Amino acid sequence: MSQYTGTGTCVSVSASTPATHDANGFAALAYTQLGELESVGEINIRHESINFVNLCSGKTSLSKGAEQGVEFDIGVAMDRVDAGQAIMTSARKSLTQKVSLKITDSAGDTVYLLAYVMGERIAGGAGSNDVRMNVYSIGVIAPASGDTAVVVLYSPPPPPSS
Repeated sequence: MSQYTGTGTCVSVSASTPATHDANGFAALAYTQLGELESVGEINIRHESINFVNLCSGKTSLSKGAEQGVEFDIGVAMDRVDAGQAIMTSARKSLTQKVSLKITDSAGDTVYLLAYVMGERIAGGAGSNDVRMNVYSIGVIAPASGDTAVVVLYSPPPPPSS
């Protein structure tokens, strides 16, 4: 496996939700690229730790509990006319609107997520060398079954036949 940087990573958003929570369901949606992307936070999918302390032995045992909610931030340079940012801001204002996110990294791998836009922070811009930023707080919705993050690994096209 080779290493690669985040340069070339793109995030796209859809105001629609997939018919099925799988690669085909997400791929069938129409997406709008989120303009002026600066950062995508760590998507940390994990389970609760359940601890039990045995009074007799004094030992603690650990069990795997329910999957935790996933939250991360997406940072963009503020652009009030960017269509992707407009979808994100509209979703943040709603208590019920979900968005579908498509995160494609520089290696071509794609992560699909169903989420709420939980918050929007306007940051920076205080100095002459600062860029005004929108930082969207994303709350990922775990499906009743299946993977929270649908990952599709890049598969290069076959070489042309001669």
